Amino acid sequence: MPFDTTFITLGTAGGPVPKLHRAAPAHAITYGDRVILIDCGEGAMQQLMRAGIDFRRIDKVILSHHHFDHIGSLFTCLGINMMLQRKQPITIYGPPGTRQIVEGLAMACDIPQAIGFGVVGQSLPHPRNFVQVEEIAPGDTFEIDNIRVSCCENTHYRAETELGTKGPISLSLRFDAPDRSIVYTGDTGPCRMVENLAKGAQLLVGEMMLAEQIIAQLQEKNPHMTSERITMMGQHLHSHHLSPEQLGDLAARAGVAHVVAVHIPLDSITPETAPDFTARISQVFSGQVSIANDLDQF
Repeated sequence: MPFDTTFITLGTAGGPVPKLHRAAPAHAITYGDRVILIDCGEGAMQQLMRAGIDFRRIDKVILSHHHFDHIGSLFTCLGINMMLQRKQPITIYGPPGTRQIVEGLAMACDIPQAIGFGVVGQSLPHPRNFVQVEEIAPGDTFEIDNIRVSCCENTHYRAETELGTKGPISLSLRFDAPDRSIVYTGDTGPCRMVENLAKGAQLLVGEMMLAEQIIAQLQEKNPHMTSERITMMGQHLHSHHLSPEQLGDLAARAGVAHVVAVHIPLDSITPETAPDFTARISQVFSGQVSIANDLDQF
């Protein structure tokens, strides 16, 4: 039976503010009856169900980094599996710090687990009994079934000249399956290491930020925000994220066939306005371009 991977964009929003028409960052790679969950933003379990995937099938979760918009449903993942008497193990992969986060969430399950359903003699499994954590570092590789997963550090937290120094780590991920290679940038600014990771991949799923629009929106909704805070936010948005043109440049340099933009920061990007952003990416990239919506499949 041929190996057939599908990348599903479960949640295509970006940033901590909830969006009306897009869920928080979460994605899935499916192959046969197997599923890998990539990032676990708020609503990920519901988005899996909306995609026709029973969340109980998830036994591998990979986190790109620890910003809240990418991990908001981890507690839900642990809690609902506890309530449904899960026995099968779940492995959560992520950069250093993942174990501390999962241990904290498991501790938060102590009281709900002790309460159970309020039936004498009845007990629930504790997430500590079915969740294990594998922390991964830049350059690590590991296998999930027949898929080889590799990763590199990116520039979401610091400049490229500072990569490899002490501090929190944000990862980009590559999935080499028997049928094709898929790269997920996670959140990143321009980065040669990500470019090298993506070399020759068939599909590049990359973040897209609209810094000027976000800054204008911040100023409109927060008129008392100091100029210092605005400047700091601008530095983050410009240095630690990708504009449409930068995403296209990354795709072109890596030689990928198809780029899919996710991590959409504004509700104003709709199917009607998406061609404008497709055109901006296509100015520097001649391959196929898609602006993803929730539950799209590639």
